Amino acid sequence: MGLLYQKRRLKVNKIKRQIAATRANLQRMRIFLSLVMIIAICYGGIKILKLPQWYIDSAKLSAADSSVIKIQGNVITPDYKIINMIRQTQLPYTQIFRLNTKELEKNISQLQPIKKVYVRRFWFPARLTVALDERTPIFLLAPNLESEPNSALCTDGTLIDHDYLPLNPSIKTKKLLTYGVRDGFDEVWDKKRVEEIIKLVKAIEAYSGQEVQYIDLRNNSDVYIMLKEYLIRFGEINDTALKRAKWIASILPQARSVEGKIKYIDLRWDDSQYFRLEGAKEIKNDKIEKQKPKEMKPQAQETTPKQEQIKEQNQEQKIQKEEQAHTHGDEILD
Repeated sequence: MGLLYQKRRLKVNKIKRQIAATRANLQRMRIFLSLVMIIAICYGGIKILKLPQWYIDSAKLSAADSSVIKIQGNVITPDYKIINMIRQTQLPYTQIFRLNTKELEKNISQLQPIKKVYVRRFWFPARLTVALDERTPIFLLAPNLESEPNSALCTDGTLIDHDYLPLNPSIKTKKLLTYGVRDGFDEVWDKKRVEEIIKLVKAIEAYSGQEVQYIDLRNNSDVYIMLKEYLIRFGEINDTALKRAKWIASILPQARSVEGKIKYIDLRWDDSQYFRLEGAKEIKNDKIEKQKPKEMKPQAQETTPKQEQIKEQNQEQKIQKEEQAHTHGDEILD
């Protein structure tokens, strides 16, 4: 009985040892296969990462091939200027996901119309998309009405050179007359000054119901603004500008009823507004007085050249020289 038990015990132990050995072999096989798979994955990953589809083709990039680079959002800036900035940027030869585009964005941002640049990277195949946020031109600058604009002025005070002109017809701008020089120095523009002009233009358009054709800023103390029907002698753009602009709503109906050609509507003063007629020898002041609402103060007045000269001597001593010569107004109307 004891001998039989011993034989069974030995047989069981042998089977256990065989099972343990099998398990050990399977464990070793799993480890080996895992190592092989890891090596294979690493090797395959390295091979995949070295595929040319992960890299920007420099030749295609220089040629601005659409399969490598796309430019979006440029209405003012020509493609060739952006491409030139891309060519001047030394992009490292590396995988697209490791490519640093900060320098490229900085270089493209140097172009005058560009406000912000976003360079997006796309994987497999490697390619770039340059998305541009451009400034908004609001005025075209020229020394006179006959000359072509030599630059564009944006809402933030930035000047865009003649290289970017003419602008796309979809961009709505107004002509602004200026010599570009003030007291021997280049004209200085900033956001605040541009906003003042924009507010004035919008106010005049709102009160007159007409679109402003151009603004003459060649003399900052004697600004002229041309509407569709009449020329406005506005004077200086200062704190009272918006207040004076409101008078155009009441003066225009009176101007249309006046016989004779109006040279300009004078809005230089807070307390008086009047017409300057061309070639008129005698005009009765009461003709317009009867057409005005009684509550309207101050009232617009038609004046003869002689009456206007007397009024200007009392109210405009600072610009007597200019008023006597009449070079500014004649230059606009001729």
